[in-house]
Amino acid sequence: MNRNIMKIKAGIRALANTPYIIVSGTVVAGSLDEGAYTISVLPSNDSAPIEQVMLTTVTENDKGVVLFPKDKSNVIIGCVDGLGEWVLLRAGELEKVIVTIGNVKYEMDETQIDIQNGSTVFNIGTAVFKMNTASESLLQLLQDLITGLTLLTVPTPSGPSGTPFNSATFTALLSRLNNLLGA
Repeated sequence: MNRNIMKIKAGIRALANTPYIIVSGTVVAGSLDEGAYTISVLPSNDSAPIEQVMLTTVTENDKGVVLFPKDKSNVIIGCVDGLGEWVLLRAGELEKVIVTIGNVKYEMDETQIDIQNGSTVFNIGTAVFKMNTASESLLQLLQDLITGLTLLTVPTPSGPSGTPFNSATFTALLSRLNNLLGA
């Protein structure tokens, strides 16, 4: 018998002696607890629901990847070392995903993507996108800039100039900004 076959057999024996359980089922409607990152799962064999199945599967302290399966979607959950802490292994349909790496947080669902790094937020929605910091918004900054251009006057030898001739162009730009950016 060659060495690889011996390693495979040893691995299978080790798996056979390790107490673990894999269960398929569906997410109990309304059971998602976003604060605790848990769901309840109704096993496919119609036994009692398994509660407090952990969604975070990569790291601790709310860092890593968290998958939020949709209500009534098919899932596979697992438990290592006998009955104890259950964890989500696979989800058929997702409602939301959160990825946290250090201070950067990515949150995605069917309608938008949020990327947050400290107090800086970038949001891409279905209609507009937003870029904000704790004290500034890209939309407000551009609105203030265009408003300033429409009010622009320049000193001349005969007194201040009048309103720019192309002021209507800037006013049109202001209304178009709302089609692209949100506050």
